[in-house]
Amino acid sequence: MNELVEIGKPRGWPMPTTETIIYPEGVELKIARIRAGLRQYEVATSVGILPNRLSEIEAGRRRPSPELLERILRVIKSDSNDQAETKS
Repeated sequence: MNELVEIGKPRGWPMPTTETIIYPEGVELKIARIRAGLRQYEVATSVGILPNRLSEIEAGRRRPSPELLERILRVIKSDSNDQAETKS
């Protein structure tokens, strides 16, 4: 009797799980990576993960640990800074 039911959804409708939750920060990472002119495999190998894991993070299917997120951002930002210096 302690069954969770969403309002307006029929009984038995699947409740969101960690597999169905989309993490929007992944899209922001993807945009930043593309603006920096980097490919997924370049960022992934720089931070020590497989490209398919970075793909899952960017698609919002996987949430990175705070440490991994920091490493990814460092790689993207350092490349963005390098490109800005070469254009000057």
